[in-house]
Amino acid sequence: MSIEGILVGLLAIGAGAAWAFFGLRFFAILLPIWAFFFGLTAGIDFASNIFSDGIIGTTISWGIGLVFGLVLALISFFWYYAAVTIAVGALGYILGAGLVAALGIDSGFLQFIAGIVLGAVFAVGAFVLAFPAVLVIVVSAASGAAAVVNGVFILLGQIKVDDLSYGVFGSLLHNGALATIAWIVVAIAAVLFQTRDVARMAATMPTQADYRY
Repeated sequence: MSIEGILVGLLAIGAGAAWAFFGLRFFAILLPIWAFFFGLTAGIDFASNIFSDGIIGTTISWGIGLVFGLVLALISFFWYYAAVTIAVGALGYILGAGLVAALGIDSGFLQFIAGIVLGAVFAVGAFVLAFPAVLVIVVSAASGAAAVVNGVFILLGQIKVDDLSYGVFGSLLHNGALATIAWIVVAIAAVLFQTRDVARMAATMPTQADYRY
């Protein structure tokens, strides 16, 4: 297990679990963290299709990934509507790239284009739907669960960091049914947890009657 694998695995588990189970409650805090993780992996994926796999190429790819991650994190922190758009668009991107990879198309460029196209469609859909809470719950649960499962499988040596070039969904589909089933289970658990959490918050909120003397 390389240092790179350990760092990426732990980051994926930590950021993914927080985003999956507390995406709505701590949306403003967690979204920049998730945006950084998405920007990091997308940047590394983009750069790895351009540069070689040597030490210099890997260093440049990580540098570009860090820049992408920081830019998206800052945008998410300072601009709410862009933050939601990034969250939904990120889900579309990783779904698009993952589906192309699942079809056996190994071209990183085609996966990147498919991700961009589907990400744009998802982002436009988010504006049309006016960002309902249920959308945030589903997006955060699905994408966060995918990150968690990837992180666990990376630490177990079942998924390589290079497999993330397929996207966090594509890497699961690319590595058999077990990873995909694990993602579905964690995603459902996260949706149920967030739904109950929202219900608890709504139940404890003061009503108009509470303010009567």
